[in-house]
Amino acid sequence: MRRSYDTLFFITLFFTPVHFVSAAELQDIEQLFKQKCSFCHAIDKKTSGPAINAMSNEKKVLLQVITKGKNAMPGYEGKLTDVQIDALADYLLANR
Repeated sequence: MRRSYDTLFFITLFFTPVHFVSAAELQDIEQLFKQKCSFCHAIDKKTSGPAINAMSNEKKVLLQVITKGKNAMPGYEGKLTDVQIDALADYLLANR
């Protein structure tokens, strides 16, 4: 039975796409955050929106809110690409 789990693990690991973020992409994500989010959100203090460290730590929740919006926050579906929205969610999680 243990061998089955090991095999499944390695198959999953082999077929899971991996994306390494370059320094340039990281700067792009940070710039995108500054352009679209920082007016209302700061890392550690509440502004007109919640502080990043007070947001959900679940990526699927962050993706939903960024995409569809919530309360006074507009959704960015159609304004940002799916890749940009995903990168913003990762940025928020990394800066908690």
